[in-house]
Amino acid sequence: MNKKHSFWSVILFMFLALFIGGCQKEDHTLPATFNLNFTINDAPILGGSVEIDEIGLGLNAISISGYREEGGDVFLTRNFDKRKTFVIKPLLSIANEVVEIPQGVYNPLSLSYTFQPDNEEDDLIDEIQEWLKDIEEGEDPEELAEDLGEIIEDYLEEVNPCILVKGRYTINGKTKYLVMIVNDPLVFKILGNNKNGGSEVVLDKENVNTGNLQFNPSYWFSVISPGMLNNAFVGMIDNEEYIFLNKYINTQIYTSIFNRIEQSTTLTINE
Repeated sequence: MNKKHSFWSVILFMFLALFIGGCQKEDHTLPATFNLNFTINDAPILGGSVEIDEIGLGLNAISISGYREEGGDVFLTRNFDKRKTFVIKPLLSIANEVVEIPQGVYNPLSLSYTFQPDNEEDDLIDEIQEWLKDIEEGEDPEELAEDLGEIIEDYLEEVNPCILVKGRYTINGKTKYLVMIVNDPLVFKILGNNKNGGSEVVLDKENVNTGNLQFNPSYWFSVISPGMLNNAFVGMIDNEEYIFLNKYINTQIYTSIFNRIEQSTTLTINE
């Protein structure tokens, strides 16, 4: 009798194991809700002399590439038909995007961000070229500052660039506003890490899954000296000075910062 009971216990155990295993395998096709948040690292910038007010991103698509231990690899793309702008501000930023990703254990999981340039910039580039010629010809500095101020205003009113950074630079009690424009075709690929810094991440449909895409202006400006900002070309808008950074004006500062944006951006999953 005990042998018979033992036999059926083994059969029942094997059946349950197969059933549970089959369910787990099937579960890999089920989507997990993934909340992607955009934030700014709050580390001091240039000893506190620079403050970032907002970072704007003009995205055409977000692509997801993931390699899973079970269930097959995942390649998904969220396209934005009319381009989507995300505005990120310090502290309480509400910039986010919700996507559905098949659950599972990923190693690694990466997100690629495709930026969409704004063609409205073309007319302003002609104005910039004329302004640069005026500098070479030794035009009056005050007039140059006013002309550059008009160009900056036109950018802020007419162009939605790939990346727009607004901030302030304060030294010796005097403040200059910062405006950085990036408007070229770009793709940033950011590898996701878990809270311990490892590349293995778990997405579970039963849990709240979050990704924190964080930009690090402190790292961007770590190669910029106060002297570089003090000597930068400025535009005047309503008697306020604006440091304008793009690939044509204040090029050295622009390039130094731009080259550090992608490499310092992090994606932490399920912190």
